[in-house]
This record gives sequence, C-alpha cells and structure tokens, in this order.
Amino acid sequence: MDNRISFSLEESDRQEILGALEVLKTKLLPLLVELGQGEARELPLMGDKSYAFVVKALEFAKQYPEYAALIDIPEFEKDVNAVNLLREFYVPLAQITKNVHDTMTLAGSEAYVSGLTYYGSSKEGVKRKIPNAVLIVNELKQRFPGRTQTKKDE
Repeated sequence: MDNRISFSLEESDRQEILGALEVLKTKLLPLLVELGQGEARELPLMGDKSYAFVVKALEFAKQYPEYAALIDIPEFEKDVNAVNLLREFYVPLAQITKNVHDTMTLAGSEAYVSGLTYYGSSKEGVKRKIPNAVLIVNELKQRFPGRTQTKKDE
C-alpha cells in the first residue's frame, strides 16, 4: 500500500489555527451573507470579464451622475469595494479550503484502506482460528459501512 500522506500538527499550531479561525468567525462571518438553495443561480454573476465592466461603470457613474438616476452611487461603490476586499480573502481561503479537503480525502482514503486490510486479515485469522480474531471480526462487522444484514435478507 502506497502511503502518500503522513499528516501531523503540533498542539500549539493547532491552537493557533483554531484561534485564527475564531477571529474569522467573529470578525468576518457576521458581515457575510448566506444565499439560499438555488438563489445564486438566479443572480446575474460578476466574473473576471464583467468585473472590469463594473469598475468602469462605477468610474463613469461618479464622473457623470446624470445617467445614474436609477442607482445609488455610494452603495454601488460600497459593493465594488466589498468585492475588492473579499477577493483578497477569498483566493487564499479557497486554496486553503481545497487543500484541507484534499488532504482530508487522501488521509481518509488511506485510513479506510488500512481498516479494510486489517478487517480482511482478521477474517483470515478467523479461518485459521487465531485468538481474538472472531471478536475483532464480529465487532468490525457491526461497523462496516457495506451491506447490512437487513439488505442481505431482502
């Protein structure tokens, strides 16, 4: 079995990271919104190309406010500033989140394969009448995420 990850973290580092997450939760989270299911799909989205359009539109709205009767220019500017500020956070947070997820996925996969291998070895131990193998197999069988006895009976 190829072990691609060997992750560990000093307790002091763990505490520091949890503290940083707490800062994000207390300082940033109250300012953020959570869109409902499907709500984002209904919104016109601003990507990289439309970002340049929006910034230029704001520039013109401030320069020629006579064409801005239907919008609130200060709020328009606040929205653009919010996007600029949040982009500073989003890019590194997205990378961290992706890498945390990928690392958790890989570590979980390796742990699951090890668990399956141990379970298989224990089942072989039952066949060979090795002490405690029956106990191990019976206990692990109850927790095995595969087919349950009910599904087999059906």
